[in-house]
Amino acid sequence: MKKNILIILLALFSTLGYAQNLKITGKVTNQSDGFGIPGVSILIKGTSDGTVTDIDGNYNISASANDILVFSFIGMESQEITLNNQSVVNVVLKESTTGLEEVVVVGYGIQTKSDITGSIVGVKSDDLENTSSASPIQAIQGKLAGVQIVSSGAPGAAPMVRIRGVGTMLAGADPLYVVDGVITGDVRNINQDDILSVDVLKDASSAAIYGVRGANGVIIITTKSGKKGKMKVNYNTKVGFHQMINEVDMADSQLFAEYSNEAAAYDNQEAPYDLANLQHNTNWLDEITRTSFTQDHNLSVSGGGEKNTYFFSLGYMKDEGILKTNDYERLSLRLNNTYQINDAIKVGNNISISRFKSDNAPYSTFTTAYRAAPTVQVKDTDGNYGSTIKNNVGNPVATLDYNNDRSWGTRIQGTVFAELEVIKNLKFKSSFGVDASYNQGKVYNPVYNVNANQKNEKSSLSIGKNDSESWIWDNILSYEFKLNEDHDFKVMAGVTAEKTKTNWLNGSRQDVPNDEDYWYLDAGSESSMTNGNGGDKFSRNSYIGRLNYAYANKYLLTATIRRDGSSKISKDQRWGTFPSIGLGWRISEEAFMDNFSWLDNLKLRASWGKLGNDNISSSAFIRTMAPNLNYVLGPDQAVVPGTIVRDIKDPNLKWEVTEEYDLGLEFSILNNKLTGEIDYYNKLTSDALINAPLDAIFGDTEFLTNKVDVRNEGFEVALNWREKINDDLSFSVGVNMTHNINKIENVNGGLPIVSGSLENGQVTTRTEEGEEIGSFWVYQTDGIFQNQAEIDAYTNSNGEKIQANAKPGDFKYKDTNNDGVLNDDDRVYKGSYQPKLYYGINAGVNYKNFDFSIDFYGNSGNKVYNGKKAQRFGNENIEASLVDRWTPTNLSNTTPRASNNVPIASSYYVESGSYFKINNITLGYTFPKEWLSAIGFEKVRWYLSASNPKIWQDYSGYTPELPGGALNSGIELNAHPASATYLMGLNITF
Repeated sequence: MKKNILIILLALFSTLGYAQNLKITGKVTNQSDGFGIPGVSILIKGTSDGTVTDIDGNYNISASANDILVFSFIGMESQEITLNNQSVVNVVLKESTTGLEEVVVVGYGIQTKSDITGSIVGVKSDDLENTSSASPIQAIQGKLAGVQIVSSGAPGAAPMVRIRGVGTMLAGADPLYVVDGVITGDVRNINQDDILSVDVLKDASSAAIYGVRGANGVIIITTKSGKKGKMKVNYNTKVGFHQMINEVDMADSQLFAEYSNEAAAYDNQEAPYDLANLQHNTNWLDEITRTSFTQDHNLSVSGGGEKNTYFFSLGYMKDEGILKTNDYERLSLRLNNTYQINDAIKVGNNISISRFKSDNAPYSTFTTAYRAAPTVQVKDTDGNYGSTIKNNVGNPVATLDYNNDRSWGTRIQGTVFAELEVIKNLKFKSSFGVDASYNQGKVYNPVYNVNANQKNEKSSLSIGKNDSESWIWDNILSYEFKLNEDHDFKVMAGVTAEKTKTNWLNGSRQDVPNDEDYWYLDAGSESSMTNGNGGDKFSRNSYIGRLNYAYANKYLLTATIRRDGSSKISKDQRWGTFPSIGLGWRISEEAFMDNFSWLDNLKLRASWGKLGNDNISSSAFIRTMAPNLNYVLGPDQAVVPGTIVRDIKDPNLKWEVTEEYDLGLEFSILNNKLTGEIDYYNKLTSDALINAPLDAIFGDTEFLTNKVDVRNEGFEVALNWREKINDDLSFSVGVNMTHNINKIENVNGGLPIVSGSLENGQVTTRTEEGEEIGSFWVYQTDGIFQNQAEIDAYTNSNGEKIQANAKPGDFKYKDTNNDGVLNDDDRVYKGSYQPKLYYGINAGVNYKNFDFSIDFYGNSGNKVYNGKKAQRFGNENIEASLVDRWTPTNLSNTTPRASNNVPIASSYYVESGSYFKINNITLGYTFPKEWLSAIGFEKVRWYLSASNPKIWQDYSGYTPELPGGALNSGIELNAHPASATYLMGLNITF
């Protein structure tokens, strides 16, 4: 009996042992292409036991018969499979539609979207395709709430980026760029085809990890890397052309001559033109512009084995400008590798090398063409250039023909890193990054004589060299652990050091031969030699830390701190601490939300943080001395040599500090068809730099110091609807908008900043307390004097004429302070270039193998100053609209009489900057796989694209997109006009 019981027990235990050690095998594939996915995490639910798929997506694991396996991969929807005694389990993962599992790159790490407590937005590589921009930043215009991007459209030009408004005047308003961990200020060297994602840290909580450099927001660019699996080759090419749009309708010869004769008559001068003998009618804009060619070719090879991954790319881009002689070329190479030395150590590199060449042309030529007389021919029959000397401008065509301005350079950027897993989930990563650029330029001016004002009697050659070398060394320790089932911790701490050194050198000589083979300084005359040399260097040291905590996947906490030391700041102010905290509540995970089946995700988040801005010269606080100056001292009036302070500097100069609060709501409903984010932010920049008044006894009238408080307050909304109708048809629609109010709250004794010079004695902007940064500051027009009686009646309390020199047909300007005198005290503020609202709309449809997308972008509530129209010196051409000007027989209260006077800065030239444009339209076709398999291709897509084909604008000039500094944005003077780009592209994968 005992023997039988023993046999039964042994059999039972052996069965239980078998049940607990069931061997499960299978393969995990991607729904989109059917290929295996390497690196998928497979865990036995409720335990820490698990494995990952191999290079082909295969896996094996031991588990009990009724265990639940959890399959998860970043960017894909997780799946839970109950075994039910199955020994083979194949799983198909699909891309996440909620975005909750989407990877978001944060400072010094990554997080899933569901764990984020700050305001971070981004785009993936798919969103960057099909655009013609040489800049990856321009490609995201209109796609992200809170991110304003303004581009001139000029070849090789960097766009202006503003994140949640402008908070500084003199310290630079551009965001910080981080490329694969390398901090930089310029990303034009990055091949757009190499980019995996662009993430924007908008609020202080997210950007505080970058401390003294994060005040203007942070843009993190992550480049592509190889994946385990077979080698994949991609070739992408696009070719097309640019065309100028929104030309300004200028006067023809007849209208111009009539206007000029009228203006001369008002000044009691002889008529300069015989209306019956006008021989030419030149359209100068047509003469200097062209339909230009653009091309972009990119080849990449990627893949990986069990222990390594690789990504190699080679790109070539050539972009011809719509302005003749203006071209930009770039050749780029990238190599990204990782290698798993053993289970604990991984090393890798992300390295790019780029080379650019640019034929530069002065954009002032557009203004010259606007002003040049149509009565002048380009060249006469003998080949001599027509003279535009009467118009106070040069011959625009001659300007381009004699222009020889070239620049070229090499950029090396990248990181090498080593990562050690000390124990499970405790990792130490050390990375060393470099950003080095070596740029040169050459300008040759030949001898020429177009007219008395446009001539060069001696040839000259100027050569310049500008080198910059930066390195950054990050050492980061991170640890992830879980307490019980509900408490998730991620801790990061590290130190970082960086140093930058710049050096410039230039020289020039005259009498250099007009032969490109001899464009060297040694070929010119020694007696005319000039040269200069200088440089700068600065460094930063930092300590950083971050804690991420989640309780029950519902309650989230993110706390960061950064301690920065910067050599750009005076010794006593050199160190600063930048903390932040973010809280999140995933309301949709609460039990009381179970009955809301239509609600898939609802998260409330709030954050606070402090940031800095040390974007100033490293010598801004250092006083310099001037030696060898003589003093007359004593009763004998003896001459004594001495030294004086050359300039006055604030020894306590420090960085600007930005403090920001953010409140956000994220949601997705209706089976994740509709997703959205709403944010309110309030951002105060204190200690902003401004010039403070100084007693003249010190030898100067002002000095740079920290005085001003600037506030940006607003809200953002982003909504997206995605729906799959059936296997053949799906569509998406998205909108985003940002409302921002900018205001200087306190100047604290600082001087108002006057800027926006038109180079004709007129300034157009002023920045002071109670106004926006860079507000247009002008005289207010009050109609037009219709007759002499109105001029005589416009007097002060003493009976004196306020505009004594005015004539009928001139503008009447308001004496706004009623003191009876017209001066700067009568100027008024008429808004700024900063929009109150900017927004983007995008839509896409996929039907079988066809895809169609369209993007829109616009802004409103901002102003533009028509600088080219206002910059008159007399005798220039006019716009065709002046056919309706004031005359004694055509009274007008809006358009003044013909005049050769220099106009004063007035509200007449301030126009609405609102516009709405089609950003991009793309129609594509992907060839069926069965057509491609016979020739070994995996994917072939052909598409047509139009970028910027149409702009609806209130502004009467070339373009309302006018990048510039914080104090002078929005002035159209020597600006590059808007252009449309039409492309045909081909993407091949094999």
